[in-house]
Amino acid sequence: MAVQITIIGLGQIGGSIGLALAAHKDKIKRVGHDRDPEAARAAQKAGAVDRIEYNLPASVEGSDVVVLALPLNEVRATLEFIRADLKEEAVVLDASPAKRQGEAWARELVPAGRSYLGLFPAINPAHLLETGGGLDGAHAELFEGATCLVCPSAGLSEKAVRVATDFVLLLGANPVLSDAIEADGLLSSMLTLPKLLAVSLVDLTMDKPGWKDAINLAGRSYAMPVAATFDRNQADGLSASVLANRDNLVRMLDAYIASLRGLREDIQNEQGAELEKKIRAAQEKALDWLIERNLEAYRPADRPNRRKEASNSSSFGARLKQSFLGSLGSPKRDE
Repeated sequence: MAVQITIIGLGQIGGSIGLALAAHKDKIKRVGHDRDPEAARAAQKAGAVDRIEYNLPASVEGSDVVVLALPLNEVRATLEFIRADLKEEAVVLDASPAKRQGEAWARELVPAGRSYLGLFPAINPAHLLETGGGLDGAHAELFEGATCLVCPSAGLSEKAVRVATDFVLLLGANPVLSDAIEADGLLSSMLTLPKLLAVSLVDLTMDKPGWKDAINLAGRSYAMPVAATFDRNQADGLSASVLANRDNLVRMLDAYIASLRGLREDIQNEQGAELEKKIRAAQEKALDWLIERNLEAYRPADRPNRRKEASNSSSFGARLKQSFLGSLGSPKRDE
C-alpha cells in the first residue's frame, strides 16, 4: 500500500518537496493543500502533488506523514485545525524556522499516538543565489546533497525519528540530528539575522532623499538580500520567527551594532589601514565559504585556502550524523 504524504503549503519549499517525491510515485501518494487555491492548482499542474484537497482537515485524513511547509505564523492555527484528523502514528514534520516554538505548540496540540518533529532543509548550492520565490522557485533537486536538520523532541520514538530521516533521504538531502535549542541558534544567525539586516537596509535607503536617482543604480549587493528577503514566502512569518528567537537575535544584533560602530570609527578617523585589514579578513572568510559551498571556484594564487586543514576534520554535520544517526543514516531499512 502506498504511503500517503500530505504537504501543507505549496510554495518553494513545499513544492520542491513534492517534486522531489515524484521520483517515488509508485510508493508514495502526494496530497497537497494551500490556503491559496490558485497556488494549489498550480502545484498540481506542475506535478508537485497527485491530488489537492481544499479542506485543510480533510487533507491529512489517512496520511502517514504531514509536512508543514509554512511560515511560523501559520503553524499553530494549522495544528489546531488538523489535530483531530491526524491518524494514529502519523508523523508531523514542521519546516518552519523556530524549533523551540514549534515543539511548544506540538506539546499542547498534537494528540497522543502522533509524533511531531522539526525539520529545516538547506538549499542545494546550485539554487542558493536564485531570487525567485513561491512555486516558481521550486525544483525537484532543491535539497539534493544539502544538509537537513532533524529536531526530535525528548522521548520521541525511534520509529518516528527513522520516518523523518528516511523522508529526508528521499528528498536527496543529508539528515543531521540536532536539538531545538542548537537549531534555533543556527537558524537565527544564518537565516533570520540576514533578513533583519535587509529590513534595515530597505528602511535606510528606499523613499529617502536621492532614492529616485539611485533606484536604477543599485547592484547585485543590494538586489540579492532585498529579493531573497521580501518574496511572499520569505516575508510572511518573519516577525513571528524573530520574536520566537528573541534571545538569540538580540544578542547577535548587539554584536552586529558593535561591529558597525567599529567600522564607523575607522571611517570617521580615516583609519585606512585598519579598514583595509577588516575588509580583507572578511573577504578571505567569505571566499572560503563560497568555495566550500561551490558558489565560487576561483581563488587568487597568492591567497591559499587557510581553512583547508580544518576542512579535513569532521564537520559539524558529519559529527552529528555519526553520533546520532548511526545505522539510521542508510537508505530504506526493514522494520
